[in-house]
Amino acid sequence: DRESSELENKHLAQRPAFNMSSLVSNQWTSKYNEYVKEQVVGRDAWIDLHSRMETALLRKTQVGGMLIGKDAQLFTQMFNLTEAEQAQLPKNVQAVSEFAQRHPGKVTFLLAPSASLIQADRLPAFAPMLDENAYTDDILAQVGQSAQVLDVRELFTQNKDEKLYYYTDHHWTTLGAYYAYAQLMQQLGQEPVALSELDGKTVENFYGTYFSKAKKFDAQADTITYYEIPDAGVTIDGKEQDGYYDLSKFEVRDKYAAFLRGNNGYTVIKSGVRTVEEGQEPSRILIIKDSYANSFAPFLLCNYDEVHIVDLRYLAGSLSQLINESGFDEILLMYNFSNLVTDTNLYKLGY
Repeated sequence: DRESSELENKHLAQRPAFNMSSLVSNQWTSKYNEYVKEQVVGRDAWIDLHSRMETALLRKTQVGGMLIGKDAQLFTQMFNLTEAEQAQLPKNVQAVSEFAQRHPGKVTFLLAPSASLIQADRLPAFAPMLDENAYTDDILAQVGQSAQVLDVRELFTQNKDEKLYYYTDHHWTTLGAYYAYAQLMQQLGQEPVALSELDGKTVENFYGTYFSKAKKFDAQADTITYYEIPDAGVTIDGKEQDGYYDLSKFEVRDKYAAFLRGNNGYTVIKSGVRTVEEGQEPSRILIIKDSYANSFAPFLLCNYDEVHIVDLRYLAGSLSQLINESGFDEILLMYNFSNLVTDTNLYKLGY
């Protein structure tokens, strides 16, 4: 028995403890059935064989529910919104708009576009896809009535031939994150740091979330780049940390989890690049985000004395109280399109 499958990036069902009560209620039988299915001998080999058969014989442009594009780049299939998503999206847009109204002049909203929107020319021919552009236009128009909006679609489209997105993962690359950071700084009247001024490191053999879904036997590994921007202290949910990268994660399959040490409720990073004069209040920016911000946030250490990061999925306390106590200069709400459509935690913007 294995606790997890690194190939699939998931925890595997474990043998359930037996008792008569759970047997009578059918809970034990259900859990044992799941355990038997997930602890199959040679599981990884069977998955590899299935991928080879599906690729060779059945769906040359699709495997494991993923679309296979140019140069074997993997894309999410999103044909239309489900009923649940159609109901959730207006609630989330309204929550963002009302939040911006409560903090006039401070809020910027960034809706990170999907790879399938920016790199549509890399999709399989005639692949039916949701019109993300139309949805994005509508969302930004609504939110733009109460917040500044950062629309990176034009910049990303101009540079779409660069490696802005991973081929095996749903996130943008660190280069994509940098382009978004640079445009944000320019929009806020600040000077973005040049990449040439930063100390970049690369990590090979990254297989991301798309690979875990498709399990494509001949997938080409991605390369992760990260930049060592000095910090003067990091806390996550009140506990001090040794840096904002978990370098041990670069040794396992889920390498993107190294950024910001994964997704956590409340992270504070003090800049080691900037100096706060005695008696001067440090500049602070708050990011309310999904995991797209994890590779984005470190760049802000070059422009702000403190970078505060909130993930509503894991935040334990009150967001309103945190904002009232900290006095932020800027607030950035940052979500990928697919997460904005599905996230059920944005109601916490009101608490």
